[in-house]
Amino acid sequence: MNLKDFNPTATSRKMNKLMESRFGFSIDFDRLTYSKAQKLTQLVSENINKIKRSYGIHQAERNPKYMELLMVRESLGRWMNENQNLMESEMGKSEAILAAKDMVDSIQDMVEKVSKMQVEQLPALIDTIRDQIGMAEADNFKNAMSQLLTDVSTSLGQAREAADTNARQLAGEDMAGGGLGGMPGADTLGAPIPAAPASLGEPSDLDTDEFGATDAAAGGEEPVGRAKR
Repeated sequence: MNLKDFNPTATSRKMNKLMESRFGFSIDFDRLTYSKAQKLTQLVSENINKIKRSYGIHQAERNPKYMELLMVRESLGRWMNENQNLMESEMGKSEAILAAKDMVDSIQDMVEKVSKMQVEQLPALIDTIRDQIGMAEADNFKNAMSQLLTDVSTSLGQAREAADTNARQLAGEDMAGGGLGGMPGADTLGAPIPAAPASLGEPSDLDTDEFGATDAAAGGEEPVGRAKR
């Protein structure tokens, strides 16, 4: 198969069925986001370029795994073209998430300001009151303000933690350890370079799982978001 053999009018869904019939895997487009598709496309392209640099384009085209990568990239590209509105929606969501995180940062600024009052401003002010007004007044002010600032600091700290949790949940982050979710091995969107046939040799830079995960999108044992049939 050559890339030019792909039907230029075929949809991503049709190409997905073709990949499943020819290569035994498919991409779960229903669980894919535009940003994930972009990242996966970038990594697949990097793998493609490494194969071409190592073997040359003519030898690389004899590698079935290389053709799998080309087809995956083509399928992802068509899916992204078909889902431009999804990109706009994700951009709007990203702006809302950034605004929520900005609120977290604002509360953090308050926490730091109160901390500065406790550590720097209050001691200096107490010294001034002691010198200019009196010892008793300084002690009374210290006791009252120390407790007040402690209470404010505690409340702000709790508010900051709650705001951060809500912002992370809004962003869809896994509170147990992060990751993109939705696709097996997608926490790094990684994939090993496909193994080359014996006729192409076995260069060491092409047989390592340098991205930390195995994806069928790059010819590995596990498919992208779907079990192998």
